[in-house]
Amino acid sequence: MIRINLLPTRELEAEVSRRQELLVAGVAVALTAILLGAVFVNQSSRLSSLEDEFAQLKKEINILNSKAKGVADIKKNIRTIKDKLKVIDELSKKKTGPVRVMESLSSAIPEKLWLTEFKESAGNLSLNGRAVDNQTIADFLKALTSSPYFQNVELIETTQVNEKGGRLKKFVMRSRLLYQLPQDAKRGKKDLGSGKKK
Repeated sequence: MIRINLLPTRELEAEVSRRQELLVAGVAVALTAILLGAVFVNQSSRLSSLEDEFAQLKKEINILNSKAKGVADIKKNIRTIKDKLKVIDELSKKKTGPVRVMESLSSAIPEKLWLTEFKESAGNLSLNGRAVDNQTIADFLKALTSSPYFQNVELIETTQVNEKGGRLKKFVMRSRLLYQLPQDAKRGKKDLGSGKKK
């Protein structure tokens, strides 16, 4: 007896196999789409966070730039004030320095010594004078050397001269003048500072 199978089993199997492949491909496509969506959402979230951070940093940079401009203005004001203090210091030196130098010179001159010439140029002093003897000149030299306003005092020459009143010693001295002592400069700045506080 011969049996004939009228059912298309091979075609059914092929159809089932195709459907399974389509199902697997669909699931793979769906999983890929879900994965790409998750990556997109994550990247969008990070991008949004970075944009917020960028905006915040930009705001901070603007604040720092305005502060830097303020610091530059303050530095400029400090330079201006220092320049003004320097001018005031120079004026003070020119005002009080010569008075103190002359006072110091006057107190250093011995009784039997006379100055005939006082020349000063750029802080370099030349003194000419007459004295009764060498000891008087030595006393004058010593007194000038001990004064803080006279530096590097040196006796250049002494000679004997005949004057109407008798014989005298003629001398020439050189020195460096300091119109303002370092402690005077500090004191002047303190005085200016205390004047400001008032």
